[in-house]
Amino acid sequence: MKKLTFLFLAAIAASFTSCDTPTDTVDKLLNEDQVSLNNTVSTVVTSEEATEDITETADYEVDLYSFLANEYDVPASSSTKNGMLERYYEMFKMWKRYKNDQLPDISIEFGDNNGFPLGITLNYGDSTVLNNGKVISGMMKIELTAPPFTDGAVREITYDLMIDSVSIDGWKRIELTHNDDVARKFAFTSEMTFTFPDETQLFRKAERTREWVSGLDTKLDVSDDRIEIRGSATCVDTEQNEYTKVIDDENPLVRIGTCRVIVSGLVTFSQNQTEFAHFDYGDGECDNMATYTYIDENGETVTKEVEIGHHNRYKNHDN
Repeated sequence: MKKLTFLFLAAIAASFTSCDTPTDTVDKLLNEDQVSLNNTVSTVVTSEEATEDITETADYEVDLYSFLANEYDVPASSSTKNGMLERYYEMFKMWKRYKNDQLPDISIEFGDNNGFPLGITLNYGDSTVLNNGKVISGMMKIELTAPPFTDGAVREITYDLMIDSVSIDGWKRIELTHNDDVARKFAFTSEMTFTFPDETQLFRKAERTREWVSGLDTKLDVSDDRIEIRGSATCVDTEQNEYTKVIDDENPLVRIGTCRVIVSGLVTFSQNQTEFAHFDYGDGECDNMATYTYIDENGETVTKEVEIGHHNRYKNHDN
């Protein structure tokens, strides 16, 4: 996949990390013509939110397979191509996550310390279809330093993946920071490049927390899963638009296991610590619709509805 070099990220990161959090008012939003963007606010906001949707799909796959690490058996020999993998496949099919029970090819590599570090490689081939309609192709590899629910356990993921029409290339580090009978909380850092169908790209450097607040006691049933995501990201795209996004700590992004898209949450987009758009995922209904608000060049407040989970992205050639 094509990669962009963003040497200036380090210089802008400091100014991005202290952004205001979203509020219910829009008075302080910059007018569209006051934002230093090489494209429209609409293109910038909807393109970045497309990456949010596909990132959550990839994260959910990582969680499903790595959370079952304690179920994997260290083989007596170096080969994992035996009845053990067949048992894993039967167990994974119980999720009913994949259309026609077509799972990715799974390869497991065991380390010398009771099986750790543990490597899980998922090969989705040219097309693995989820029951919610998303299509995954390519590969990703998960490396676990310890059993996933051990304090301080780290997962490192590398991506050479495509979800629907968007390619993902990069890495992510996930550390368990809290674990009890009620919830599990993880700290994320990542650097990822997303390539859209028109060959434009978006680079994101993010710090997040991701908390499973329900569904932990039913690991083979995704219907009661609820995940809350908080944090921020710095972003640069092909047109050299530089901005940051911050998830409202009191209104985090919410993902539930039975829905293909994020169902609620509020995000603020900022440039040079000044807000230029708010993005609202809704009230928890799985309806794949969200709204964003900005101030147009005439000083008028504009609120638009957008379909999330729709990953086309086209450059605005008028700019």
